[in-house]
Amino acid sequence: MAEATKSRSRWRMGLHERLGALFFFFILITGLFLALTGYRMMVKDTTAAVGKQADSLTGRVKSHILHTLRRPIQPLVDAMAHGMLQNCHTLAARLDALPLLTSVLENHPIIGGINASYTNGDYFLVRRLVPNGGTVFTPPKGSAFVVFSVMGTHASFAGERLFYSADLRLLHRENAGEIADFDPRKTPWFQSAMTSTKMAESSPRIPHSVEQPIMVFAQRFSDGSGVVGVEILLPQLSAALARELPTPDSRLALFRPDGTLLAHSQGLLHPQNGESGPYLRTREDLALVMQRGLRAYQYGIQGRGLDFSDGERDWQVSIEEFRFKGAVGEVMILAIPDDELRAEGMAFLRHALLGIFGILAVCAPLIWLTARRISRPLRNLAASAGNLQDFVLEDKAVDSALPEIQALAGSMRYIQEKIRKILTINLAISSERNFDQLLETMARETVSLVMADGCLVAALDEEKEHFTAGVLCWGRDGSELIRPIGGGLMRRGTAQVSYRAVDENRVVRDTVTRSDPRSRNFTLSPAFVDPQVLCVDMVGLPLRDRMGERLGVLSLFKTVRAGGQGFRSAEVAFVESFASTIATALENQNLLKAQSALRDSLIRILAGAIDAKSPYTGGHCERVPIIFQMILEAACTANAGPFKDFSLDANGWEEARLAGWLHDCGKVTTPEYVMDKATKLETLHDRIHEIRTRFEVLKRDAEIAMLRAVAAGADQKEETRRLAENLRELDEDFAFVAACNAGAERMQAADLERLERIAGRTWVRTLDKRLGISRDERARMDAAPPQPLPVREPLLMDNVEHIIPRGAKDILPADNPWGFTVNPPEALYNRGELYNLRIRSGTLTEEERYKINDHITRTIIMLEAMPLPKHLRNVPEIAGAHHETMDGKGYPRGLRREGMSWCARMMAVADIFEALTASDRPYKESKTLRESLEIMEGFRRRNHIDSDVYELFLASGVPERYAYAYLKPEQNDL
Repeated sequence: MAEATKSRSRWRMGLHERLGALFFFFILITGLFLALTGYRMMVKDTTAAVGKQADSLTGRVKSHILHTLRRPIQPLVDAMAHGMLQNCHTLAARLDALPLLTSVLENHPIIGGINASYTNGDYFLVRRLVPNGGTVFTPPKGSAFVVFSVMGTHASFAGERLFYSADLRLLHRENAGEIADFDPRKTPWFQSAMTSTKMAESSPRIPHSVEQPIMVFAQRFSDGSGVVGVEILLPQLSAALARELPTPDSRLALFRPDGTLLAHSQGLLHPQNGESGPYLRTREDLALVMQRGLRAYQYGIQGRGLDFSDGERDWQVSIEEFRFKGAVGEVMILAIPDDELRAEGMAFLRHALLGIFGILAVCAPLIWLTARRISRPLRNLAASAGNLQDFVLEDKAVDSALPEIQALAGSMRYIQEKIRKILTINLAISSERNFDQLLETMARETVSLVMADGCLVAALDEEKEHFTAGVLCWGRDGSELIRPIGGGLMRRGTAQVSYRAVDENRVVRDTVTRSDPRSRNFTLSPAFVDPQVLCVDMVGLPLRDRMGERLGVLSLFKTVRAGGQGFRSAEVAFVESFASTIATALENQNLLKAQSALRDSLIRILAGAIDAKSPYTGGHCERVPIIFQMILEAACTANAGPFKDFSLDANGWEEARLAGWLHDCGKVTTPEYVMDKATKLETLHDRIHEIRTRFEVLKRDAEIAMLRAVAAGADQKEETRRLAENLRELDEDFAFVAACNAGAERMQAADLERLERIAGRTWVRTLDKRLGISRDERARMDAAPPQPLPVREPLLMDNVEHIIPRGAKDILPADNPWGFTVNPPEALYNRGELYNLRIRSGTLTEEERYKINDHITRTIIMLEAMPLPKHLRNVPEIAGAHHETMDGKGYPRGLRREGMSWCARMMAVADIFEALTASDRPYKESKTLRESLEIMEGFRRRNHIDSDVYELFLASGVPERYAYAYLKPEQNDL
């Protein structure tokens, strides 16, 4: 064994070797860090320099466009549009302008030609010939300009070419032949210029006679007889871009805002000619990074230093708009490869690494020798580390060849063990939600932390008179005799030191001997089971919150045998400072309990207020959570089928419970007179009484008319008969209107016709209806002009004041952040008498039905506005989806089955079942259990509710259990 230990020792690394390796790696890591830092700084500087260069490049390109294109071309085109070409109607007259036109071409190299197109079909073009210009004709030697003329007087357009030297000597004249398909009036720039007074710009094109890309700036003659055009040589613009490239593989291009390519650093012509000759590059022909940059601009992204990747290389992209006179003229896109930006940095990094390894080769022997010297004073450091052993828990052997390291490691092990226990307690405080388990963890770890034999942690009630919860443990490792303390245990029933510490609100020390009567107390009796224990040393520490209020007590017990000692002062001081950690845990738990209790109370108060608001829905918010919980419990206990993996933790149960109580919280916004509307004309009162009064007025009018007729000499018997018939008809009509108002029967077409006929009756109003009304109603009445009194009005009225408009807060935008897909009616309410009486079924108008349904949108809005903790973030989704259907035809979001959680689908079943079986709604008869389940079966067949949830609902016996506990006996017919 000794030989094996000695053999292992030979292969262990000595302290000087370890220090040497440490310094070696320190220098290596430091060098690598410096090298990488230098590399990053160089890349950063390079990127910054390229950024400045890009800024300068942007300025130069913009200046080039401005000074060589935009600034000279606009006045030039404008001047020619008002110049002599518009009055030149013959070729000879047009040739007289040749000196002026060629002067323009010579002074502006970017202009390749000037043309004039006339409304009679004439066309006149002057173009400068450039070497290797790629013309389809062969100009005579010495030709500097070519004139192309077309006279539109022929049956087909005939053209001729005239070649001129630099001093405008005619060198050659040739017939270009008839051009049957050429009509200058059909060119895009001619048509654009003729319809506008501003300068028109054509897209890049390759003309037939010159195989190089151009674009035309055109403007209508001032007299409207034609259009003058200036041809811009786009290769010159592309060449200017090519000269500005910051790195060899960079890309630079100019586009119009619509994405049309105007110039490219690699040229506008595609490198491969087509069947009919050269053709222009399109955006699909550009590099992938340029295509992505153009798409980014079209999505509104601009700026410098944008990061793009084409799958092979990373790029730095700049997207800039060139604005001239406030409008976007061109868009410049510059792309620079990242690897070219980092090229200098990579070279620096290679040289730096070579330097680092060279330094290490020189310094390694010096480090080795220095490490050997450093190891000698570490023995003194190990002796000093022994002072940290005040809280030694256990002595473990350190397997090291160096005794100083062994001593130091031993000391550090003890410190680490104490820190571990402190962290264990802190972790329990931050993560443990079970209060009793938290107390047990704190008691166990505290015993082990301070080398005590026992520990009591107890919490006080709000009155500070009783220990309501606590844990007592014995044993050096805290594993023996865990006793929960609670149930309103009086403080005087615990150890003396505990209630003294609480009463006196200070640290209390005490000693209990074997002969002391207190030794038989249940708290201390376990200590004296061992006959060698002479006494128990006790320390009691009050646990206080941040305000100094007492929360509980921490008591420590240490048995003392012959030759032993109790707690040292250092241990007591440490525990005193440590007690604040335990006090924080108690305070946090109390706060969490109070917060949870407050939240639950507020939620129950809100749910109770909703039910109390309407006698028709009383108890709904209380019964739905009961049914919902039954279904959840059935799903959690299912061991087969779709719910075999369904489970809820404590957070999930709390989330479901809150969602159940709050699923109808939006009903607080629904007016009672809408929710409880029992008749069609009911608002805050039933307006049938107003209509009854009008019928009474008509009856009185009929009697007065009869009496006046008799007084005037009419036959009294005949007038009495007519009066009786008239009164009978009025009574029957009012009875019909009253029956319509009740809404008990569905309105038929004949009923609606009779209602219209009755509404056609009139009565005389002699009082101003604008007197004594509210400001809002007066504002609605002002939409129609007042009529002079007396006025004859319909018996049943739909007036402007009956229409209550929808305010800004009642309008739901289509792009609302909650994803609601409902379509609200145009008006908030329509209280028209005839409009309401014409309701075919029930008592609610479209506007009122939407208002009632709107409670679910208000529920979602209210819940999503609440600052719910993370584990309750699904409450709005669960509570707000109980009116959705599995086929996506529900509201308010039109969700389908796959868009809803299991809990949301269960909530929908619970809500429907409670609504069907509720017996406290006077506007409907309560349904029996069998009738309710038949209706729900229809919902399941129509994909209204989730089939799996409904099957679970039936199979688990939820309907029967709920009926037995909450329904009337006569409803339980299963």
